[in-house]
Amino acid sequence: MTSPPCAARWLRRGEFTLLATGLSLLGWALAAHFSTDLYQARQERAFFSGSPDVSADPAPTATGADPLVLGRIEIPRIGVAAIVREGEDDTTLAVAVGHITGTARPGEGGNMALAGHRDSFFRSLRDIEPEDTIQIVTQQRSYEYAVDWTEVVNPEDTWVLDPTDDTVLSLVTCFPFDWIGHAPKRFIVRASLVVPAPG
Repeated sequence: MTSPPCAARWLRRGEFTLLATGLSLLGWALAAHFSTDLYQARQERAFFSGSPDVSADPAPTATGADPLVLGRIEIPRIGVAAIVREGEDDTTLAVAVGHITGTARPGEGGNMALAGHRDSFFRSLRDIEPEDTIQIVTQQRSYEYAVDWTEVVNPEDTWVLDPTDDTVLSLVTCFPFDWIGHAPKRFIVRASLVVPAPG
């Protein structure tokens, strides 16, 4: 039978272990948040001003701009503003909104699809409404879209990424927004270009 002093020592060790684990997780979360903010700020300056003193990861150009950056998404009414980067891999989605490879790019006709995490850049999509304005800003020009509809779908419902005759924008994030762990559904926002794309 364990004596009370021995049990107290084990309890103290358990408390210290839990405290150390909690502090480590908090430190990791803060570091990830700082890294994301730093990437966004650096790419904002490098992509839109060509500032030569800006460095960026990964693979910066001579001007400091990440060559995979396409522009910025803005949804003014709900406070979304984030750099858009090519790809939907974990590295991209950790620091930016990702352009889903194989879908239309800014200025092209068809369906341009962007993905973002529900607990970071696309957190505010829970409040989006029909007719809200979405802007895709590139170095050349800005493209304005108006929200047509939102829908919750299953992950295998990839029709939302299919090419379209009209010039549209599809935003994809996980759902429910407050789910802990890997969410079982996808939340889709579909918007149409207000002014047709050239060409």
